[in-house]
Amino acid sequence: MATLERIPSSVVSQVPVFDANTVMTKVIPAIHKNPAVLVNKDGVFYGIVDFRSVHRESVSLKLNKKAPVLKYAVKVPKIMRSTSLDDAVFYFYRSKRNALPYFDDEKVIGVIDRFTLVKMLLSMDTLKGLKCSDVMTTPILAVDADASIAQASSAMASHNVNRLLVVKDGKMEGLITKHDLIRNYTITDEREPEMKTKRYSPSNIHVSNIMVSSPVTVDINDDLKTAAQDFVKRSISSLIVTNKGLPSGVMTISDMLSALVIKRKESENKIVISGIDRSTYEYEYDIKEQANAFIEKVKKFRKVNIEYIAIGVKKLKNDRYVINARVKIDRYGIMSTSITDFMLDRTFAKTLDKLMELIKKKKDISQIDNHTRIESV
Repeated sequence: MATLERIPSSVVSQVPVFDANTVMTKVIPAIHKNPAVLVNKDGVFYGIVDFRSVHRESVSLKLNKKAPVLKYAVKVPKIMRSTSLDDAVFYFYRSKRNALPYFDDEKVIGVIDRFTLVKMLLSMDTLKGLKCSDVMTTPILAVDADASIAQASSAMASHNVNRLLVVKDGKMEGLITKHDLIRNYTITDEREPEMKTKRYSPSNIHVSNIMVSSPVTVDINDDLKTAAQDFVKRSISSLIVTNKGLPSGVMTISDMLSALVIKRKESENKIVISGIDRSTYEYEYDIKEQANAFIEKVKKFRKVNIEYIAIGVKKLKNDRYVINARVKIDRYGIMSTSITDFMLDRTFAKTLDKLMELIKKKKDISQIDNHTRIESV
């Protein structure tokens, strides 16, 4: 794949730089206006802060805006002139970030955001051969338009998702994301006038007030290139995938990057693991072995082949872990699950058990023609 050489300044985004001790009150507005901000500690680049790192630390939509920005800064892979587009895709997929720092002669000169990455993928024609049906996640979780922000936030947390379809009388009305919730609740100065009252709280505002109405859709049979063009043209990170006009799944930029990583790795291995860090590195071999055994078990007892399994590991506070798993199976498509528990090995074992339940269920109903894939929460 082509190398990112001599990237013009128009491609590298210039973003604000903050000292590690700057309070979040001064940083939050910049985070909402930029793909990420840079953080220096003792005059040296330390890491980035983007919306994803902020909402991971938020509790019940509340944010400690007096905390130093260093609390939210994360260390991420660096993009350099020698970085291939292939490796850049992997870095974005593994780090789950909106932007990554770009270094020139060991000095950070800005960031490359995910939309810029997608533009490069389109220009290099790397999305050929993939359809939306190969990438989307199903089922799509839905919430009623009259549900409160608090209820939507609770549903997202319990199912470990960042977006919900909004329905009314069984019909699609809009889409609400974690970004929408936090932006409208935590940034008082940026709220609409009607939301600047004392009565405004997550429990008495309906999701319909802040949802994105008429979300952008793509057809399940569209080429992935069509979806990528929508991501870039509309500056959005998610699309609703429809089948015969009915919501069938959801697709995000992260899903697209995951598919490209899988495509790159499929000749080497059916298993892709992300989120492993220094505290969990020792478990990577065991996870791979268990995943391999799972693939063989499914093939032997379910008589179906797993094309790939993508495993995302996230360590939470209080020594808990979240494992997000996506598995693509011949004839069944993509299934996904998310499990939270203590101890990484136990969490992963429960994840595999849940995936097996989904596979069994899918096998049982595989003869039923059901084009709509919506689950209410």
